[in-house]
Amino acid sequence: MIDGLIAATIELMAWPGPAIMLVGVLAGLLVGVLPGVGGAGATALLLPVTYAMEPVHAIGFLMAVGTSSGLGGQITSILVNIPGDPPNAATTLDGYPMTRQGRAAEALGAATAGSVVGAVLGVVLLLAVLPITREIVLAFSYPEFFMIALSGLVMIAALTRGNTFKGLLSAGVGLLIAFIGLDPINGAPRFTFGQLYLWDGIDLTPALVGLFAGAEMLALYQFRGDASIVQVEDGARRSRQLDGVVATVRAWRTVVMSSLIGFVVGVIPGIGGTVASFLSYGRAARMSDHPERFGKGAVEGVIASETANDADKGGALLPTIAFGIPGGTMMAVLMVGLILHGVPVGPSLMRGDNLTIVYALVVALLLPRMVAALIVLAVGGRAVALTRIPGSILAPIISVVAIVGVYAVRNSMLDVVVALVFSYVGYAMQRHGFSRVALIIALVLGALVERSYHQTMATFGPAGFISRPIAVALLVLILLTLFGGPLLRLVRRIKARDYGGTPA
Repeated sequence: MIDGLIAATIELMAWPGPAIMLVGVLAGLLVGVLPGVGGAGATALLLPVTYAMEPVHAIGFLMAVGTSSGLGGQITSILVNIPGDPPNAATTLDGYPMTRQGRAAEALGAATAGSVVGAVLGVVLLLAVLPITREIVLAFSYPEFFMIALSGLVMIAALTRGNTFKGLLSAGVGLLIAFIGLDPINGAPRFTFGQLYLWDGIDLTPALVGLFAGAEMLALYQFRGDASIVQVEDGARRSRQLDGVVATVRAWRTVVMSSLIGFVVGVIPGIGGTVASFLSYGRAARMSDHPERFGKGAVEGVIASETANDADKGGALLPTIAFGIPGGTMMAVLMVGLILHGVPVGPSLMRGDNLTIVYALVVALLLPRMVAALIVLAVGGRAVALTRIPGSILAPIISVVAIVGVYAVRNSMLDVVVALVFSYVGYAMQRHGFSRVALIIALVLGALVERSYHQTMATFGPAGFISRPIAVALLVLILLTLFGGPLLRLVRRIKARDYGGTPA
């Protein structure tokens, strides 16, 4: 294995490989900053550029574009509360509050360090389980998908602590929006109001851009006038990117757990980095000694979401190379690129001479990410200056870029309309104290919960939820999340009463 990785690295670094990957990294970072397009969209748009390249160099270019976009997206997520890529949405929850506290550089440093460590651990886990890929992938089926999605919904209770009623109400609205489209059982349209556009449901990209970018721009236009786009709180201290790197090292437990969550979610086809980010964020909030800080500038929230987002790529590559089943949208585009260059996909990729391509994929998953991280660290401190630009100048630019990005994903003006509608919804929720986070989590997971539930009932029956070991383990974790805290407090009260003391 080591010899194969070294040989793949040498082949990728043979000229003009480094120049090709550098161009891919810069393109990925640029697209990541633009809201809406995302890594998968950018990879698909640039796929024709690889026609004349050697297969290994084409792999390096496509992976550089796709994996660097998340690092670009974290910049706008943290600085101006606009997720460049859907998986970056969880980063805005604490990244933007940190910016308002004068800790933008710390947030950027933590996000970048978490991304790099998550990518490294994702690749290490990928190499470790590659020999038993078949058993791991086949261990997950519909009941496990359902339990993973349900555990994400359960995390809403932790993320909305202090105003649980409004949080649950927001989650209910998110579920209703998620159920728009064709019924997974009989194919009948639901809540479509006769619009063909709604048959596929509400796309996540315009909803995210509207809820975050659109809502911020509306608030800016109404309240801030010619002030800077980010109002730093009085008495806020200035930070350094090194502070974020140090915070990542200190939060090593969060990094390891987030990497595991990201990798496992990535292994499951069709779920993606957005789910991994929110699951990891919710787990970090639930297990933190200070959960009340989450959503108000907790650096652990930034670390958890970005680490899981990048570890997800290692997991997503596993079913892609082992079965020819893409672990995510970006991996589906990558498969098209492999086929375009005459590389077999699926089980045949793991045999004979094709192992060179497998090792090239693994190296290309990691190497461009390191280069992108160095670039982000180099320009991150200067990018903070964007927050001091008057809103009257920057807000129109951001609005236009966001609208163009939303339109570019599917070339649909109706996507732009959806983004505008969600802008006003997000603005109203923000003003009246409703949780946009709960709505987004429910919107992301709602369709998966419904689909996997019906698939489980049709395939395994009700026993499917409690007859498979992984599903049972996940169910136990869900029950502990819901009732572990109250039960622990009850036990403490009983002990205190028995011994005549005061409950802790």
